[in-house]
Formats: sequence, structure tokens, C-alpha cells
Amino acid sequence: MKLISTLAVVPVLLAAAPALAAQQVNLVVTVTPPAAPQVNAFGHYVARVTNAGNKNATGVTLTIALPRTHTSPQVFVMGNLANVDSRCALSATTLTCTLNGIARNGGFTDVGFDLKLPYSTAPLDFTYTANPIAGDANPANNTLAATVAPATIPTPITTDLHLQHDHCTGTGLTSWFECAMFPSSITGFAADYAIAGQTVSIPGEPTFGGTWSQTGGSDRLQVTFTDNGTPVGSIDARGVGGGCFEGPMTFSPPSPYLAIYRICP
Repeated sequence: MKLISTLAVVPVLLAAAPALAAQQVNLVVTVTPPAAPQVNAFGHYVARVTNAGNKNATGVTLTIALPRTHTSPQVFVMGNLANVDSRCALSATTLTCTLNGIARNGGFTDVGFDLKLPYSTAPLDFTYTANPIAGDANPANNTLAATVAPATIPTPITTDLHLQHDHCTGTGLTSWFECAMFPSSITGFAADYAIAGQTVSIPGEPTFGGTWSQTGGSDRLQVTFTDNGTPVGSIDARGVGGGCFEGPMTFSPPSPYLAIYRICP
């Protein structure tokens, strides 16, 4: 009898090796602002650009759009800039920083600058945007918008005061900083603030006067000016240091114009 050996052939299924994850850059922007910013005081800002992707980033730039004045036709940085990272250059109101390469898998670089912000009735907005020379896996986290609200300074009025009132007038103004950039636009007068009755009088102007208060806190000053008892304008100012207040005056009757005041001893 002839024996025939049969070999059972067992099929072997070879699992396909998983494809390597595509190499991509993924830049992420984070910002550390000053811990407790105050008006008219320098604060230090640090923008960090991290490469969370698995590919080295090249040709990276960071742009920082700084707060802007509401002046026209020229627009300026709203505040005083100092100690800017040497890789950055200022054009108009934007810093452009050439960062070049950032390593993959968590490599990062920091960009720092100091900025002294004034009191402003409008938000003080920043926009930080990082871009590599090639595409980014998640462009949504390349940009970070932030608003800084520097604290105003408690300035209680506890005795009679003789105060200088400097101001400029225009449309759309939000800060005394905008007036100070154009000194020829500034005019002023002095006024006496009395504790008794919280009254305001203007030497040499017997028909003009008013009242004052610090409703809402000692970092605030509200003044209503009158002419023969009729309101002509109201100031809503904030303490900015040195015994001074800054803020807008709206006119009565209503007007498209407003004045920005700086009130100081």
C-alpha cells in the first residue's frame, strides 16, 4: 500500500505594517501677561511658540498686533514699548519676529517685550500669530487674541484741592495718551475742589462751576460742569498715579465730539 503524505498548508495572514504617521508641523501660541498690570507702569509680556507636531518647523515668524490708538489719519501703538526681543521689528503697530526653526515634539521659543499701557475707555487688544514657512497641521491654534485691562490707582480726595484740567477734543478718542501725542491740541484751566458740598469752582469764571464725586471707588472721579446752573459736560475719570485722573468728558447737549481730560494737582 502506497502512503501519500499530505501536508496541510496553513495560510499565514501577514498584517500590513501600519503606515507611519504623516510628519507635520503644529505650532501653538501661548502668552504670559504681567501678573498684575497697572496703568502707566511697564509690564512684561512673554509669547511662547511651541511646535507640538512631529516635524521640525522652519522659517517661523511671530506677529504681535499691539493695542492701537484711535487717532487719525496716523495710528500708533497705544502705550510705550521697551526691551523688545532682538528678533523682532516694529512696523506701525505690529511686531514681526523672525524665529526661524523650532524643533519637533515640544520644542519652543519665547519672545518677550515690555509695554506701559495707559488708561483707555476702549479694550486694549493684542493678537499673536505664528506661522511656519510650510503648512501647519492645526492653524486654529496658531493665533491667540488677548485683552489686558490694567488696574487704575486709588486716589481718594480728602482735602480741598486746586487741580489743573488739561484736555483735547475730537471724535473717537479713548485715552489721554492720544492727546499727549499731539501737544498742540491740548488746552487747560484750573479749578478748585471743595470737600464741603463737593463743589467745583473755576477762578475768574463766576458763572461756571459744578460738582464732583468718587462714586464707585477712590480710583474714580466724576465731575459735572455747569454754566449758570445748566449742565454743559460730565467727566468720568480714573486714577492713573501721581494724584492724577484721566478720562472722557461728554457734552450736554449731546455732541459727536468728546474731550479727554487729565486732572492733576
